Amino acid sequence: MVDAALKPVGSVDVAVIAFDEPKFNGAVAEAIADLVRAGTVRLLDAIMVHKAEDGTVTLAEITDIDGDGLPDLVALQGDIPGLIGEDDATSVIAEMPNDSAILMLAWENTWAIRTAAAIRANGGTLVAMERIAAADVEAVLAADES
Repeated sequence: MVDAALKPVGSVDVAVIAFDEPKFNGAVAEAIADLVRAGTVRLLDAIMVHKAEDGTVTLAEITDIDGDGLPDLVALQGDIPGLIGEDDATSVIAEMPNDSAILMLAWENTWAIRTAAAIRANGGTLVAMERIAAADVEAVLAADES
């Protein structure tokens, strides 16, 4: 049972990020932690899938393993652990090359809570939403500059 205080009320996004040559230095976790500290997002869950050179797969729910509370990749813990499950992770494993990793994140867009509540209070329902990849936007901007 999810604590009512943790119930998501803003839009929730799930991202799957591939690392073809995983070299984690903490920068990704620090950037996510900055968003959480600023109140821009609330991290709901995170899971790491690592496929070793020999094809061995390791799934790790991201938690504060050492207990120091520092925002490094293994210290990110979401408010709703288990939201992203082993079934979700298993669905990407077959496509992963050996010696790669996938980071799966679920976050609530806390910046959108007030607007989402106003839309719902006025009978509105989100019927479609699409994310445009940064590379696509950059390509359009580059074409406009030429």
